[in-house]
Amino acid sequence: MQFGGKFLFRDVTATIRPGDRMGLVGPNGAGKTTLLRIIAGVYEAESGSVNMPANYQIGYLPQESTLDNAAQQRTLIAEAMRAREDLIETEESLAEVQLEMEDPGQDHASEEYLKVIERFGTLHHQFEDLGGFELESDAKKILAGLGFRESDFVKTLATFSGGWQMRLMLAKLLIARNDALLLDEPTNHLDLESMLWLENFLKAFEGTIIMVSHDRAFLNLVCNRTAEIENGKIEVYPGNYEYYERTKAEREAQLMAASANIEARRKELERFVERFRYSATKARQAQSRVKMLERMERIELSSHGKSVHFSFPAAPPSGRMVFEIEGGAKSYDGLRDIFSGVDLRIERGDRVAFLGRNGEGKTTMGKILAGQELLTGGTLTYGHNVTLGYYAQHQAEALKPELTVLETLESVTRAQLFHGQNANASTKSGSAPRSMTQIRTLLGAFLFHGDDVFKPVRVLSGGEKSRLALAKMLLEPVNTLILDEPTNHLDVQSKEVVKEALLQFDGTIIVISHDRDFLEDLTERIITFGDGRVKEYVKPIEEYLTELRAFELTSIRGNRSTQPAKAAPPKNNVPVKQEIPADEKERKRIEAQERNKKYQKEKPLRDKISKIEKQIERLEKENTSIEDAMYGPDYYSDTERVKKDSARLHAIKSDLEKWMFEWSETSEKLA
Repeated sequence: MQFGGKFLFRDVTATIRPGDRMGLVGPNGAGKTTLLRIIAGVYEAESGSVNMPANYQIGYLPQESTLDNAAQQRTLIAEAMRAREDLIETEESLAEVQLEMEDPGQDHASEEYLKVIERFGTLHHQFEDLGGFELESDAKKILAGLGFRESDFVKTLATFSGGWQMRLMLAKLLIARNDALLLDEPTNHLDLESMLWLENFLKAFEGTIIMVSHDRAFLNLVCNRTAEIENGKIEVYPGNYEYYERTKAEREAQLMAASANIEARRKELERFVERFRYSATKARQAQSRVKMLERMERIELSSHGKSVHFSFPAAPPSGRMVFEIEGGAKSYDGLRDIFSGVDLRIERGDRVAFLGRNGEGKTTMGKILAGQELLTGGTLTYGHNVTLGYYAQHQAEALKPELTVLETLESVTRAQLFHGQNANASTKSGSAPRSMTQIRTLLGAFLFHGDDVFKPVRVLSGGEKSRLALAKMLLEPVNTLILDEPTNHLDVQSKEVVKEALLQFDGTIIVISHDRDFLEDLTERIITFGDGRVKEYVKPIEEYLTELRAFELTSIRGNRSTQPAKAAPPKNNVPVKQEIPADEKERKRIEAQERNKKYQKEKPLRDKISKIEKQIERLEKENTSIEDAMYGPDYYSDTERVKKDSARLHAIKSDLEKWMFEWSETSEKLA
């Protein structure tokens, strides 16, 4: 496939096996979305073919909503159930036949009437076999898992935002009985709870999955193969994203060593040719070496450059207390509080994650702390000398449309950004020195390459504007950051750049995010939002995620009502005010004591889970090894081996089922 005369990729060949869960990775612009569209039949490749079994059903989730005007007028549950068109057609046929049966003019003794009854019975059995009678309940469970409330089911789609409509499109794919799912950034519009639910659903899905995602943790937990598109080629790695990263790094190190050796040999030959090209006695040898140079291979290294490193400009520190809310409440309609009775204190140097389902008040609290909205009850007090940097999606609207991308960052004449620069240095005019190379490098970290930096802001897409707004904010000298979903439009490398800078930031950070990989190691306090209450979870975020994952696993196994899942509050999930004593040392002592107490209780179960996971990993590797061998050209000529391997695969499957069940049981006990 090519665009504008430039090939995204050519001669791309790969085999996706039944049951594969493949993560499609590579730098932005490599063609991941394009390849998904070709497989889905949305695009037609210029050459080559996509081969699949007859009557193979593929479900494709694009990044943007494709729901038409007719869909906007339907209720949520009605549109969700339309994912099973086969059932809707069968149900309509049943209704037509039933009307015939109820026609008062029918002769019940006639042969025609008996045929109508027979047809009704056939359709009824067909409807039952296809799961028609469970369709509505299954649809409600999946909608609930993706964050919809029961009260949402009767609302028309037009009342939902674009993000919620994307959730519905995802729900429809999960409701439909597809053989394969093609998912383009499926977690983009999900909160943490819904994402964990989806993760467990996909792990239980029996079909094939190919997905594009920038969520490293999601790829690691769902995928068993990774395909990288880079430099117009595709390479498949037999493992998850972590395996791909490790193997890719090892391979790159070997290629760099080989490239260095070849380059050294090349220079040696070039020196010989240059020295003896015109020598009567050595001319033939020189010509021989010229031919050797022409035949020498060139090793193509990865286009990934080193990560960009930068630090925040220095800012005067704030007082010890940054924010304090007492008796806080917020309502938009005056009837229902989003949250109430909130007592929250955030101190200098705190690194806080706001977690909870969408609509429970995380973003609202961020806006209140940033001064964008007001409490409707209680008081908010700001500490001494607090300087705020606030990032949210609407920050992109504040960019000046007439400026170019490059001019937008140039206009921020603040302290120097990059490591190794003197933040206090100044030019003769008194302003901080700026380097065009540094600004261009920063823009590259946020996916603005080449001529992209000369684009006016007014022509940028929503995602591009959000990335530019984040880059601009990082140039401002502040001592407190409030970041609302800062990684939504960033690829894996760009997220690493931002996270590394935040780890070096010595001020206060509040992050609202569903990106687990981004939050881990970055945040030390967890504030949860749910059921109108704001509480602190006093254990590490890894444990919070483990408990949520175990709870969502229970829901996948059917122990769940049609209400959206809410993680059972842990025993030490207590109101924020009670867990923040004035004395910092006392607070830390209490937290450590509580963690140690819980750790002692949970350790036996965690150890057991770890042992089970090792068994599962060993069996899955053996399974993959045998299946890979089956693709060998001469494999089926050895009938004894085929028989032995088939028996072993059957035994592995049985063992895996046993270990997975035991893992589920132990995880539930831990939760």
